[in-house]
Amino acid sequence: MKKLLALSLCALSGAVFAGDDGGDEPRNKPYVMVDTGMEKDSASLANEYINVNLTMGVKTPSKTEFSVKVGASLKDLPSNSAYDDKLSNNLEFKVKQSFDVGTFFLPYVAVRLGEKFVFDGSKSHFTHYAFDAGLKLPLSDKLALDVGARYRNSFDTSKQYRSTRLHAMMLLDLDKSNTVGLRYTQSDAQSYYEERKGWRVHYQRNY
Repeated sequence: MKKLLALSLCALSGAVFAGDDGGDEPRNKPYVMVDTGMEKDSASLANEYINVNLTMGVKTPSKTEFSVKVGASLKDLPSNSAYDDKLSNNLEFKVKQSFDVGTFFLPYVAVRLGEKFVFDGSKSHFTHYAFDAGLKLPLSDKLALDVGARYRNSFDTSKQYRSTRLHAMMLLDLDKSNTVGLRYTQSDAQSYYEERKGWRVHYQRNY
């Protein structure tokens, strides 16, 4: 995982500086985002998940984004389960394309590829993919609403990782370099443990 992450960061660093010669032409704009959230199983409040993620990315003048995200999730299970807590790590790559269609909203699509590592005694891991689509709707000069959906699944169908998630997120630009967000999500899934509702807050630093 460490080698894969190092290669990913090197590739992302190359994308950040590619074509940026310090002139007046539009340039790539890197950003760093940290977020934390809390989720619960939709059908029961017994299981709770706490998530923390770090994302490094770059936005190009053509409204394409490339990013890599590393994260950790701690699942608090009932005390009578085999493992009271289950920790998992995730490494994910994303390419996102927004479209300027000449209207007040900005549609986008994205594709993701990731690897999840589960530490529950078996130390298993598997590869997953996801597709996103949504709309960003400006409400004012500094405030925007982002609504969308995500489909996610594992290449190994035995993992029962398939889910469809809806989200609504408020974004506030504190200034041109700093953005905060609050997101609500709800997932329907193949597995009971992937059906969740949750809130997430994030902070993004734009360079």
